[in-house]
Amino acid sequence: MTILLTNDDGYQSDGLAAARDAMLKAGLRVITVAPDGPRSGNSRAATFRKPVRVDRVGGDDTNPIYACDGTPVDCIRVGLMSDLAHEAAVVVSGINEGANLGDDTTYSSTFGAAVEGALLGIAGIAVSQQSRDRRFRLVDRTGYDWETSGTVVAELARLALDTPLPARTVVNANAPGLTPTAGTAVTRLGRRAYRRGGLETANTEHGHGYYTFHVNLDTDPPIHDEDGTDFAALSEGRVALTPVSYAWGRPELFEQVEQWTQEAAARIDTTLRIAHA
Repeated sequence: MTILLTNDDGYQSDGLAAARDAMLKAGLRVITVAPDGPRSGNSRAATFRKPVRVDRVGGDDTNPIYACDGTPVDCIRVGLMSDLAHEAAVVVSGINEGANLGDDTTYSSTFGAAVEGALLGIAGIAVSQQSRDRRFRLVDRTGYDWETSGTVVAELARLALDTPLPARTVVNANAPGLTPTAGTAVTRLGRRAYRRGGLETANTEHGHGYYTFHVNLDTDPPIHDEDGTDFAALSEGRVALTPVSYAWGRPELFEQVEQWTQEAAARIDTTLRIAHA
């Protein structure tokens, strides 16, 4: 009944604390190995050419918190390949400060850490929280409500312990910025709609010539308007659960993780109805 928890915002982030608190309240054992500072946008980057340092920074002997000077993937590798959390049955990564949707998941080290868990043989779950303004920025800059995403974390973790995910599969969960109004959707990854050319340089305190890739603009990077995507679900005020498979050449495992995700969606909806009755 042990969870290995990490994130990419650092071990002191509010989202990590919300995930840990929700799982402890659900009666789960949580071993936290998280970066010692923000590591957003590192995808599945790992450290190979220098030592990785890990220090105990909080928690107790049953539910310790460790800080790692490496990437989120390093945190998972250290946790599972050393004696820190080798008994963990599920990797939970999050709760991320900001949604991780569609093409953006390929940059996300929240998602990348969950993938690492799946590739090392245990369930991988990534959970992210959209900001209260319900925007689709690459980097959010406003506040978060952790209540819904905390519920999502706890339900996904408990289900993964009761009914393990198929081998080499991941569930990417995103909670909308406000209290869900239309239930939980099982979705596919959406797409950004970038175009080539036209990216302007920016004048910053560092000088001229810095490309910010729409991160600091007031407008959101464009997305394709498609039904059934994670972007569409959050636009409708729904929790988005997206099954993803890394089981190359095994389509039956993707079908199995889709079925698992459907069950998870039903459980989350039941819990949210009780919580908000």
